[in-house]
Amino acid sequence: MRITIIGAGKVGIEIARRLDKDNHDVVVIDRDETKLAKIEQQMDVLCVKGNASSASVLKLPEVMQSDLVAAVTNSDEVNMIACMMVKKLGVARTVARIRDPVYARDLVVSKEDLGLDLIINPEYSAALEIARLLTIALPVHTEPFAEGKVQMADVTVDDSHRQVVNKRLMDIDIPDSCLVVGISRKGRMIVPGGADLILPGDTVYLIGHVESIKRFAARLKRRRPQKVSSVMILGGGRIGYYLAEKLCSAGLKPKIVEQHPERCRELAEGLPDALVLQGDGSDIELLKREGIRETDGFVAVTGFDEENLLVSLLAKQLGAKQVIAKVSRPDYTPLIEQLGVDAAISPRLIMASAILRYIRGGRLLSLVLLLNGQAEVIELILHPGSRAVGKPLSKLGLPKGIIIGAVKRGSRIIIPKGDVVLEGNDRLVVFSVGHHASAIDGMLNVGRGLSE
Repeated sequence: MRITIIGAGKVGIEIARRLDKDNHDVVVIDRDETKLAKIEQQMDVLCVKGNASSASVLKLPEVMQSDLVAAVTNSDEVNMIACMMVKKLGVARTVARIRDPVYARDLVVSKEDLGLDLIINPEYSAALEIARLLTIALPVHTEPFAEGKVQMADVTVDDSHRQVVNKRLMDIDIPDSCLVVGISRKGRMIVPGGADLILPGDTVYLIGHVESIKRFAARLKRRRPQKVSSVMILGGGRIGYYLAEKLCSAGLKPKIVEQHPERCRELAEGLPDALVLQGDGSDIELLKREGIRETDGFVAVTGFDEENLLVSLLAKQLGAKQVIAKVSRPDYTPLIEQLGVDAAISPRLIMASAILRYIRGGRLLSLVLLLNGQAEVIELILHPGSRAVGKPLSKLGLPKGIIIGAVKRGSRIIIPKGDVVLEGNDRLVVFSVGHHASAIDGMLNVGRGLSE
């Protein structure tokens, strides 16, 4: 598939990298020749220098022959205009990054009238994910699949977890309806076998029934978090605004710490149920004065990764019960979580996941990237005409690194073993280490499969 990406900023580069690894034909358009030269050195993509809102650029054959155009510049207006123009010129599908709340939620005309097939607001999506993590009922980080009946959980173990640490997987008492699909060790993802040891510092990824995940977490004596009643947000940008708005709608009264007086006034006007504080979030006395020790959740969402990391660690040491940091660079995520932050959120990875999910088609229900994209968890519907239908898992010839972690068949959830036979329209939760997009996509299509 040929895909044109308009905008070679951080988001555009991230998407181009993912698509290039999935063997798509990628075109990148930007006015900055230095950025384009760097991209050409790192990836096998075609770079075009030019103004994304210029008809002469958008009429180039490289763009007109695209199956999809994704406009992800820093300007919402440029993204909308570019998508509208290429749609009029005949491009089948368009995706636009639109971040301003006025545009993202209150479009006067429909997205179809603007020539938009998909609108993505990574900051809003990041805020929703942070709100979910703050209010989740499980004592481990989880992702829901199969209409909430299956969850993937990750739990980091240390020397205190004697039930699992320094033991082989085959010797650990794991609930039958759970499956260990991966281990993150020192920033590298491993697909484990029964003889592999769980070492201190490992993050273990499991897929299973919700109740089974709860039981496993209870065995590790992870304390169930109390209901969140107080949240402090460092940074009053778009993510901070969206998050505070979401928390206010849930009946909470979050505190927002923002340095700039004008932005504080805007936040106070737009969020009457939130407490807006003008100040430096790295000021220890300010944090103490505002009750950081009694705070259930602390979220750092400034525009600087380093500040988010340092202040999050500071808040944790001062007593905040749950700490979440936003990171712009996905490769920082594993490092931040290893240092003691409860979760790290990357809007760039969220947007890349959304676009990859859209590109891969209607039977792909969800896609979550893990550990800076080293692994991904996909939920898909198996096409009735796929060659995988009617075969036991042991006969599919799955490439190394792909694990089918769960199958939803009607109302029934199956944590499969090798003798489970797949049926058409099964919902599969697939864990994949590496880049196996073509193999996984083969499970979706008539006449294609993972193995002859």
